Amino acid sequence: MEAPSAAHAAVTESPRQIARAAGLMAAAAVASRLLGVVREAVVAALFGAGDAKAAYVIAYSVPFFVQRLLLGGTLSIVFIPTITRSLTQGDPEETQRVVDNLLTLVLVVGFGMVACGQLLAPWVVPLAAPGFATSPSLLALATQLTRILFVAMFFLGVSLFLTGYLQSHHRFTVPALAPLLFNVGIVAGALLLGPVWGIHGLAAAWVVGTAAQCLVQLPAAVRVGLRYRPRLELHHPALREVLRLALPAMVGLAVVEVNSYVDRLFASLLPPGRVNAVAVLDYAYEVVQAPVGFFAISIATAIFPSLSRHAGTGDLESLRRTASLGLRAAVFATAPVLALYLAVPELVVRVLFERYAFTPEATGAVAGAVAAYGAGLVSVACYTVTTRAYYALHDMATPVRVGTVMIVLNAALDWLFLRWWGHVGIALATSVVSTVNVASLLWLLRARLGPLEGGRSARAAVRAAAAAAACGLAAWVAAGAAGTWVDSDRLGGQLVQLAAAVSAGAVAYLGVSAALHAEELRVLWGLVRGRSARP
Repeated sequence: MEAPSAAHAAVTESPRQIARAAGLMAAAAVASRLLGVVREAVVAALFGAGDAKAAYVIAYSVPFFVQRLLLGGTLSIVFIPTITRSLTQGDPEETQRVVDNLLTLVLVVGFGMVACGQLLAPWVVPLAAPGFATSPSLLALATQLTRILFVAMFFLGVSLFLTGYLQSHHRFTVPALAPLLFNVGIVAGALLLGPVWGIHGLAAAWVVGTAAQCLVQLPAAVRVGLRYRPRLELHHPALREVLRLALPAMVGLAVVEVNSYVDRLFASLLPPGRVNAVAVLDYAYEVVQAPVGFFAISIATAIFPSLSRHAGTGDLESLRRTASLGLRAAVFATAPVLALYLAVPELVVRVLFERYAFTPEATGAVAGAVAAYGAGLVSVACYTVTTRAYYALHDMATPVRVGTVMIVLNAALDWLFLRWWGHVGIALATSVVSTVNVASLLWLLRARLGPLEGGRSARAAVRAAAAAAACGLAAWVAAGAAGTWVDSDRLGGQLVQLAAAVSAGAVAYLGVSAALHAEELRVLWGLVRGRSARP
């Protein structure tokens, strides 16, 4: 067990060390997003966008939702502060009791999830995808895969506990890299097991990936003092506090997660075909979320320490300026990506996915959803920054309350838009809801803090819109021109087209931005270089 002096050192890290840790976690999150796209490309090549992939999507979404509510988010929101507080008190024996109780709780809940998943899968899957009831074979496949993937949730729960334990001791490298191993494990497992066991092999690869993510952290946790003796003392103050705080945490996480599950529910109701709407939306969502993960996480990570510092000192003027800076940077960074997704969505999807089992028909379906999801790209990035301002003010309730209303709006728009535009309508509904959500949060934040440099932000948005329009037009023209002298049916030709589109779009965006004297160029360059650019 770790000595008190080590525990004290673990909780007195310097601001520079904290900044390095934040940067490491942001970089790892970006790498994980990129590996996630690679993972989806491998899955697309093996299984396409048909019923098997759709069954797999529902199968992992059900246990993952349960795990996120019961363990995943609760660990980060409740467990980590509990362990950290125990460490700061300098009582090794009491810290050991807290760790023993929390890990026992994780193991009990994890085993319970696996057992309930095996028993209840035949009843839960039809609730998650009611449209599958029209195909008994599809429903049976989704149920089988759900049972396999519930096993992965046990390993994921333990992995998240180990992540929390290591982060409580200010050990960030291994927890940051562990999710990368998860994606690598799925890719390797899919390539090895998919050709042999089909889609069941992909589910088994999930179990392998989560087990690897768990086991790679265990030696590091032992090195910083992890010891375990099974005990579950429900009367222990730390455990009672965790149980008391878990329900609000679960409600907040449910609000964040539930919209994607509502989307899948409605997608399952669409008529079956050679491509399945559930699978199509999953691919499109991954494509759109990758750049959001890169830009939004990087910007939010860069400004969050300043937001927290200003909120802590009551300097609301500086907090407003920093929040405005983050929002302008988020808009500037994501607007060209939005333009690219609207201008050449089919080219992007072809390069990423169209090979082997992934057909041209699937490409067209996914491209439509990418464009519809892409319409909300800037809003999603701004939401990530806006919520950091609320978190800096220790206000978790407002995003939850607004998010609850958005669930109802999302379900209503899903039902309405799906009747008009099918799966593209579901993606478009998500973009509309994202925009209404962030607009509502910004309006409430303005009412609380005062004006968020509205005029300055509006001018920045106009500049970004003009530059994005030029970017999209240039990308579309360049892709078409390149397509006249390369074989666009081959991957090499498609890569040339995409490179031409991205290059022309980037030159147009940066050129117009510079001509309009966009100050966000300097701001974003400062954030990329790790400096604290001044608002």
